[in-house]
This record gives sequence, structure tokens and C-alpha cells, in this order.
Amino acid sequence: MINFLGALALFFSSMAIANNEFEAFFGSLETLSANFTQQTYNDVNAPIDETSGYLRFERPASFIWQTNSPIEQTLLLHNKELWLVDTELEQASQRPISELENTPLYWLINRPEQLKKLPKYTHSKHGVNWYQTQQSDQLSFGFRNSSLYALHLTNTLGQNIQVVFSEMALNPSLEQNTFVLNLANDFDIIRSF
Repeated sequence: MINFLGALALFFSSMAIANNEFEAFFGSLETLSANFTQQTYNDVNAPIDETSGYLRFERPASFIWQTNSPIEQTLLLHNKELWLVDTELEQASQRPISELENTPLYWLINRPEQLKKLPKYTHSKHGVNWYQTQQSDQLSFGFRNSSLYALHLTNTLGQNIQVVFSEMALNPSLEQNTFVLNLANDFDIIRSF
């Protein structure tokens, strides 16, 4: 009986730690730098696409999500302007910031205390603690060693997208021009609103 109670206490204390993990991570960062690999799977879980790139973030609301391979694309938020840049097509489109609300980037630009419902701890698998958003069952955050390790989301086409981070640095110094939009003169500019 004592062993059972000890195991139960250990389980609940690890649950409490896990439940605070999401809030502690997103509440403490001011800047973030990481590389990522993103894999997309179809509705029967067969791989259909893989991309890689990097993420840079600075509070209150500046980030760059840069995909380098196989196609160079940039999602940039700075000075309350959201841009999607396709280098190959030489095209940049300004998008409404509201498009971020159902993406993982929404959770970066809002501190935990600003959010109505924080993601809840659901389970652990292979040393990763998973938190699922309450607004939708399609987005989960994975933490390993109290640091963001992966994201999992399901898009409107039923595709599963898994993003795994590497070389993550919390609160690094970022160059002053990290979030400056630099476009060549021949780029087409599209404003979608």
C-alpha cells in the first residue's frame, strides 16, 4: 500500500510539473532562436513533404519563420505587418494578422497570462510531454527537458504536420535587422486585404 501511495504521489507531482511546463516556457522567453524540420503526412499517415528552416522570435510580436529547403519562403511579422514571401516566385503578400490565430505562432506572440485557455497536458511519449490546445484538438506542443521540442497539428485537409526543433536557444541576442523586410525591386507586392 505504501508503494502504491508513493507511486501515486510521484505521478501527481510529475503531472503538476508537466502542467506548469508550457506556461513556464512561454512566460519566460523574450527572444528565441531555433532550427526546424517539418514533415507533412496525408490522412493515412504516409509522408508527402519535408521542409527545413529556422525560426527567430522577439517579444512583443516580431518573428521570422524561414523555410530554406526545398523552397525558400518566409513568414515575417514585424511592426504589426504580416508578410508571406516566396523567393522563387519573387512575390510578397501582406496578410491579415488574424490569420495567425489558429497557428502555433499565435502562442508565441501572446504571453500565457494573456490567453483565456492554456493548452493542457495530455500525455507523455518517448520522453516528450504533450499539451493540447483547448480551442481546437488539432494543435499540440511537445516539451522535452522543459523546452519546446515539437509541434503537431492537423490542417483542414486532414494532413498531419510534425515540426521538430533543434539548436533551440532561449533569450539569445538577435541582430537588429533580423525582422526587416528586404525585397528586391522586381518583387511583386500583393496586399490581400
